[in-house]
Amino acid sequence: MARRQLSTAIGDRRGAKQTDEAADLAVGARLKVLREAAGISQRELAKRSGVTHATISLIEQESHAPSLVSLHRILQAFPVSLADFFALPISQTNVIFAEAQELTVVFRGETDIRMLAAERRDKRLQLFFEHYQPGAGTGEEPIIHQGETAAMVIQGTVEVEAGGLVRRIGPEGGFQVLNGEPYKLRNIGDEIAVVVCACTPPMI
Repeated sequence: MARRQLSTAIGDRRGAKQTDEAADLAVGARLKVLREAAGISQRELAKRSGVTHATISLIEQESHAPSLVSLHRILQAFPVSLADFFALPISQTNVIFAEAQELTVVFRGETDIRMLAAERRDKRLQLFFEHYQPGAGTGEEPIIHQGETAAMVIQGTVEVEAGGLVRRIGPEGGFQVLNGEPYKLRNIGDEIAVVVCACTPPMI
C-alpha cells in the first residue's frame, strides 16, 4: 500500500512539474491565439488533429502539458511549425502588467532569471528580473548581445567583467554595454544579489 502511495505521489509531482513547464512556455495561451486567429473551435481543432476535445481544452487552460508528438499533430491542423508556434505573441495588448509570480521563468536554481512580457515576442525592449545566490553568476562564457544591455543592482554586490575592466557594483549602481561588448556578472557577496536588466533588441 505504501509503495502504491509513493508511486502515486511521484506521478503527481511529475505531472505538476510538466504542467508548470507548459505554463512557463505559454503553450496553452499560444494555442488559443492560433486557434482563434484561424477562426475554429476547440471541437473542430480536435477533429482535425485527432486529439480529444478535452485534451485541447486542458492545454489551453495550461492544465496539461502536451507531448511533442501531440503538439506536432495539433499544429499540423493549421499548419504551423514548432519554431513559428513558439515565436507567436500570445497577447496583442500594448499595456502589460505582471505580478512577481506571473513573470516567465528563464532559469531556475542558483541563478534565477525571470522575464517580463514574454507574451509579446514583437517587442523591442526586454526586461529581466534576476536573483543570484552567493557565488552564482552568468557563467564562465561571457554574454555577447548584438545590441545594448543596461542593468541596475537592487540588492547585494556583483562583480562585472566587461571591456577589459573588472568592477564591483553595489545597490543603486549599474552598468551598460553597447555594440555587442562581451560581459560577465557574478555575485561576490554573502547575500542574494538582485539585478534588473534591460536589453534591446530582445535576447530571447
